[in-house]
Amino acid sequence: MEIKQKLEKLAEELANIIPSDHPKWNDVFEDVGAAGYYIEESVYRVEGAIKTLADDE
Repeated sequence: MEIKQKLEKLAEELANIIPSDHPKWNDVFEDVGAAGYYIEESVYRVEGAIKTLADDE
């Protein structure tokens, strides 16, 4: 959850830096969204690995 909040904050900061009429605006926000997705997926996988290891103990 903390990562999601940080990414949302980053998106807000980028919105202040890059105006919505900038030619690369969509590309930048698409990249931020993709980064958020992959970070969230990696967190789920790490949590799964931790659970697997805990089940083995």
